[in-house]
Order: sequence, then structure tokens, then C-alpha cells
Amino acid sequence: MKKPDEIPTRERLLTSGAFLFAEKGFNGTSVRKVCEHANTSLNMVHHYFGSKAGLLDAIVEQFSSGVFLVPIRLLDKPLRSKDDFLSRIEMLFEATLDAYIEHRSVLLVVIREQADPKALPEFMSRFTQFLNQAKKMGYVREELHTDMVMGFLLDRIYSQVQLAPWIKRNYGTDLLGDPEYKKKWCEANIDVFVNGILS
Repeated sequence: MKKPDEIPTRERLLTSGAFLFAEKGFNGTSVRKVCEHANTSLNMVHHYFGSKAGLLDAIVEQFSSGVFLVPIRLLDKPLRSKDDFLSRIEMLFEATLDAYIEHRSVLLVVIREQADPKALPEFMSRFTQFLNQAKKMGYVREELHTDMVMGFLLDRIYSQVQLAPWIKRNYGTDLLGDPEYKKKWCEANIDVFVNGILS
């Protein structure tokens, strides 16, 4: 692990900006506070990003590429079989959850500031195409509203990641720090997502 002084200034500013924007909001955070938190001089936000708004844009872009590019690659190839379809749904769910956990503070910034990650529309479009392809191959119900499913999946993952500290405090389960619980949570949610609850 790098020591703080070994981390490039730009990276420290992105990390500090994400942390402070998540905690205090964009309007509640000054450039001075970001630079103090990043242990750098006051003009560095302007040097690297042009402005505080430029820093926010860079944070959102980092989130966009960090969260959505791996899942998009999972959706690229044509489906080969029902097992391939199920396997990719599992990988997509787990990869998205892992990315949300890794970029949790940035996720909170994106939601709080109602920012628009550039890769999100492509991710949603590819996932809808993926489900439509599965529908044509008979792997999902004909009446499924494929354009609604992505929101359900992202909302479920987002809610769990956002509420993870509260859930840990009140119920003792830790999605962010307990790999066994995270595995069980994924399995249960994938099961409901794929199979529903009716017998």
C-alpha cells in the first residue's frame, strides 16, 4: 500500500473530493477543504481540474469508468446458451456490486449531486439488448419488460451498499467487510432476480 506522500496529487484530490462531497455535499465543501484534506497547496484543484465543478466532473467520470466498463464488456458477446446467460447475470451482479463497494463514496456523490455518469446509458442499453436477446432465445419470459429490469438491479445493489453501515450497526451483517455475507447476499439476490419468489 502506498504512503500518502507517494500517491500522485491528482489522485489524492480525487479521493479527497469524493470523500468530502459525499460527506458534506458539493456546495458544502470548499476548494480549500479539498486541498487541505489532500495535503496539497490551494491552487492544485485549479491546476488539475480547472475548478471545483471540474473536480466533480472528474470524480463522476472516474466512477463511470470504474463501475460500468467491466459490466459492459460482460454484455458484449452474443449469448451461446442458457448456462452462459445465467453465468453472465451472476458475473454482472457481482461485478457491479464489487464496483459499487469499491467506489462507495463516489457513488454517494453521484446520487447526492444527481450527476450523470457517461457510461450509464450505454450500460443500460446494452443490458436491455442482452435481455432482449435472451428473450428471443427463450431464456426469459416473453412478457418481461426488459427496459425496467436494469433499474431494479441497480437500485437493489445501490440500496444495500448505501445502507451497509446502518445494517451492520443494527443487524450485525457486514456487506462491505464480510466476504461470506457478501457471497450469501449475492446468491440470494441473484436467485430472486432470476427465479422470482413463486413456486
